[in-house]
Formats: sequence, C-alpha cells, structure tokens
Amino acid sequence: MPNSTANRLLALAAIALLALNLRTAVSSLSPVVGFIQQEIPLPVIAIGFLGLAAPLAFAFASSLSTKPAKRFGVELMLLVTVLAIVVGNLIRALAFDAGSLFAGSMLSLLGMGIGNVLLPVMVRRYFPTQIGAISAVYITLTSVSATIGSLFAVPVADAAGWRFSLGQWALFACLALIPLIPLLRNNRPPDETIAERARLPVWKSPTAIAIGAIQGMTAVFGYVSFAWLPLLLVEHTGASELAAGNLLALFAIMGLPVSLMVPILASKYPATQSWIVFFSATVGALGALGILFQAPMLWIWVVLLGLGPTMFPLALTLFNLRSRSQQTVLAVSSFGQGLSYSLATIVVVVVGILREMTGNWQAALWLMFAVAIASSLAGVQLAKKRFVDDELTA
Repeated sequence: MPNSTANRLLALAAIALLALNLRTAVSSLSPVVGFIQQEIPLPVIAIGFLGLAAPLAFAFASSLSTKPAKRFGVELMLLVTVLAIVVGNLIRALAFDAGSLFAGSMLSLLGMGIGNVLLPVMVRRYFPTQIGAISAVYITLTSVSATIGSLFAVPVADAAGWRFSLGQWALFACLALIPLIPLLRNNRPPDETIAERARLPVWKSPTAIAIGAIQGMTAVFGYVSFAWLPLLLVEHTGASELAAGNLLALFAIMGLPVSLMVPILASKYPATQSWIVFFSATVGALGALGILFQAPMLWIWVVLLGLGPTMFPLALTLFNLRSRSQQTVLAVSSFGQGLSYSLATIVVVVVGILREMTGNWQAALWLMFAVAIASSLAGVQLAKKRFVDDELTA
C-alpha cells in the first residue's frame, strides 16, 4: 500500500534525492566553461544557447510529462527521469564538440524538467496530509541542488578535469534509483473519474492561470538574473566582477529561507497565500527600481530582488493545495511549469535584445519591474480561495 510506513519512507528518500538532482545540470556547466574551451571551441553564441537550454528544456518537458504519467504511472516515469539525467550527464562528460555538449545538456535537463512536474504528484500520492512540510523539504533541496552544482564544479575540474566535474552528477543521480526501484511495485496510473474526464482544459481555470503566472514571475526573475545580473551590475552600477559574482550568490541564497517557510505557511494559513504574492511582487519591484536608479547600498536591492521569487515555493505548493485529485495536480503542474519556463525563455532573450538595442540596462530593469507588478494580479485571484477542479467542471 502506498501509505504504509515502508513506502512512505522510501517515497521520502526518493523525493529528497530527486530534488537534489533537479538543478545540478543547470548550475554545474557555466563555472567550467573556461576549462571546456581549452579543449572544445565554444563560440559566444554556443554559450548563449547553453544558457537558454534550461528554461527551454523545462518548458518542453512539461508537455512530455502528463500523458505518459497518466498512461504508465508516476513512479515509472520518475525512473525514466533519473535515467535521462544520468545518460545526459554522461554525454556531457564525453562531449567532443558544442553540439554534443548541448545535446547532453538538453537530455539531462529534460529529465529534470519532467521531475519538476512529477514531484508534486509524488507528494500528493504519499503524503496527502503533510503537503506543506514535504513540499518545504523538496523545494529547499531543489535550491540546494543549484548550490552544490556550482560549488563543486571548479574544485573538481581543477583536481580531475572538466569531464569528471560534469560526469560526477551522473553518479550522484544514480543514488535516486535506490529508493525509487522498490517503489515501482506501487506504480499505477492516477485514478480518473468520469467527472474528471468531462472537465474543461486546465488553461480555462483562472486559478490555474494565476498559479502559472506567479511561477512565471519567479522563473523570469531567476533565469534573467542568472543569465544577466553579473554583467548588468558591472555595466550599470560599476560593480567589480568579483562583487557582481558575490551579489549573484547573495541573490541565490535568498531562496533558501523562503523555501522552508512559505510552503508550511501557505498550507497552515491559507489566507496568507495571496499576501505572499503581494509581498513577492512588491519586493521584486523595489529591488528592480533600486538597481535601476543606482540607490546606495546595492546589496539591499539585490536582497529584495532575490526575495521577489518568494512565489516559487508558493506556486509548487499550490499545485497541491488548490487541487482535489492527483490528476489535477499533474495537470496544473504541467500547465504552470510549461507557461512559466516558456515565459522565462522569451524574457531572457528579450533582455539581451534590449541591451544590444539600447546599449544600457534601463529598459531591461523596467521590464523586470513591470513583470513584478503584473504578477500581483494573481494574488487577487488566489484571494478568492477557489479550487482548480471546481472551475473546470463542465
């Protein structure tokens, strides 16, 4: 039985180990690009495509997740996810040109993107009464995954070369197979009732759109910042390259405390959900304005910018909190993540175009401000306290 103690312990281990593998491919490549260039020519455009690979793959993965999970079961699809991460990282480690490096990155990132969609379903399946606490655990570990990817990249490349630095994450991903394989005995497609088969498409739910919008804001802030923030701070504020790198690390660290607090807060006190959105939109907008106008104490505005994606753990928790069944969790997770990562991909490119067209970063920062303000509209919808299932009933 999925709710037995043994199954729950295995599921918790699988969720934790999968979460620790959901960002390693994102953060482990860029720190070792210099090492790779000594062996493989990487034009600037190739490095740009590698930077776009994550949101592209995550957006595409959302459309690949729903039907296979409905047909073959979540546990089996998560096994496929881990194998994709393993094989993709091995291809990256054995890459002989920019094309094979990109192909390996896309495969591992597609696996991670499918994991993004399916982990909320695992939480609902095995821990239906502990959604806030378990969501806090896996969302925090996802943030840790990004940190360890970048933290170990250069030291391992110095000691053993860039190929081992990239390939080590294939070995690390194999650990997730240990609890996942025994869970295959529980594998079955989520139950679908006659009422669920009669529902409207998920994109016709205002609440599902609101959840996708708030995740979209966080994806935009996150991927734009990781792609452009150091260069933006150097060119716009005069910060040194060292200071800009440290400020990017400060931006990333701000996600850890909110990953622990927000899911539990949103689960125990539903009235706070809309206020978390308003807080996130406000601080994100203030951070963009502070950097735009080069206000004193730059680190404060970077902290506010980093607190803007407070909505990220909220969105992942709302997949469960605003759904009444596993089928709905799967549908909303797929829809929300597809929408958010597609939006992030577009905005990352637009920001680069704006920089080239204007020669400065003012238009890009105004765009970030506008995205933050617009996301507050999602808080208005969440305040209505509606469930996606109820809105989709035909």
